[in-house]
Amino acid sequence: MDSSTTLTDTSTTNRLHELKESLSKIKSLETELADSKWNEEPSPTSTKEFQNSLLERYQEAKSLYMERRLEAVMVDQVSTFDPESNEFDAPDNAGDSAEIEEKHANALANLETAAQGIRASLSNMRNSYQAVCSRRIELEQMVQDLEQGDDDDDDGDADHNQDMVDTTTDGKDGSEEDIVSEREKIDILQRKKRQLQEDLARLVKTKEERMSGIAQSRVELDLLKDEESKILESGQDPTQFHEKIKELKEMKEFYDSLREVMEELGGVKILNAKEDSKSHHLLLNILIYDKHQLEIELEVYRKNLLKLINAKWVTDPVVSSVPSSDDNNSDVVNREKFSLPLYPLDDLVQVAKTSMGPPHDMRFVIRETCARIRIAQNRVDDIAVLRQRVLTKVVGNDRVVCSLNEGIVIVMRLYDQYVEVEDIVGVTGWEKEATDKIKKVVSKRDESWTPSVVVELVQKEVERLKVQDGLELPKTPVMPSRRKEEGAEEDK
Repeated sequence: MDSSTTLTDTSTTNRLHELKESLSKIKSLETELADSKWNEEPSPTSTKEFQNSLLERYQEAKSLYMERRLEAVMVDQVSTFDPESNEFDAPDNAGDSAEIEEKHANALANLETAAQGIRASLSNMRNSYQAVCSRRIELEQMVQDLEQGDDDDDDGDADHNQDMVDTTTDGKDGSEEDIVSEREKIDILQRKKRQLQEDLARLVKTKEERMSGIAQSRVELDLLKDEESKILESGQDPTQFHEKIKELKEMKEFYDSLREVMEELGGVKILNAKEDSKSHHLLLNILIYDKHQLEIELEVYRKNLLKLINAKWVTDPVVSSVPSSDDNNSDVVNREKFSLPLYPLDDLVQVAKTSMGPPHDMRFVIRETCARIRIAQNRVDDIAVLRQRVLTKVVGNDRVVCSLNEGIVIVMRLYDQYVEVEDIVGVTGWEKEATDKIKKVVSKRDESWTPSVVVELVQKEVERLKVQDGLELPKTPVMPSRRKEEGAEEDK
């Protein structure tokens, strides 16, 4: 723990140093911007000079336009020159005057709009600049506070740090071993923490179940007291009544234990049942394999039967890979986390409602749901292991693409009961004849095959072809040498 504390203090000091350097850069940039005097408010004199310069430029542009316009009119009116009167026919300039006035007004409006936009942009830049300056000052203050706090901590922990230095001066190897041992201890404590949290959740759940059982027992006890008081009032002997109660309790305990065993073996447990206040349908909550909870909606059918109406997931319909245990170390083996979604139960409900009646409809939905969960769980666990062995990609939840080190890509489609190899492609120089031989071996349909089994079969077939048929794996292409190097070799 002392070594980890030292590393933490060192990293904190480095971060403070980097933050101070960044602040100094920001301050220098701020100084340069201040020297450029762009942030100063323009004086009335400079504003007037700027406006005068704009007017001068406008007048020059206007004069140039008028000159070019006169030249164009002169060229157009040459044909109308009268040598006797030595005059031109006077053209109608009403349209030109209106056009000039319109352009003049548009130019002034555009100029005003551009000036407003420039003033707004300049104001935004000033506001941003002020915000950066204030933020920089706050950061400097924070850095100073942190440095002050570090100084206080150093003064308070001087003796502790000296002892830690003395213990770590034995050698760098010892400090590294200490860090590794501390990390191992932290991992062990974290595992214990997770185990304790799981135990706590289990105890809370057990407590809730027992409290529910106690409440039910109290209700039954109140009923028994009422019946016993009625028997005593009638003058009958309550001995027979007590014997009957004892017998019924024994039968109840037997059937409850039998039900729990059946639920544990079958993986289906009834959590609770309640009635919907609006539709008066029975809502049955079922837990499957201690992870997946679904709600089944039933309605009364012919007074003594319950007919299936709907079924839906209550928990998140996702199947995740579970960690496997190592028999040698009795520890959890690391496995890459992987999950696949479960589809809604609408298709099962539709089939059950249209092709069968109660109670077979509910049995069908529960049985098929359990089968789907088992298939998805086995598939997820298999793919999680496969993703650690080879480069694997899952496409659309029903297709797996694996890339092997031998330069082979396997495309597999996942069905409910089996795996089908769609294609095997060789890259980096594989011949199609060789890949066809490999595909022929693994194209058999076997329900026991999984994606991992298919990959193992492909790898074994490649090794067999290398030993028996003398197959040589294509080598990875090498980038050509540079022309300069080739020219130097030729000169030699």
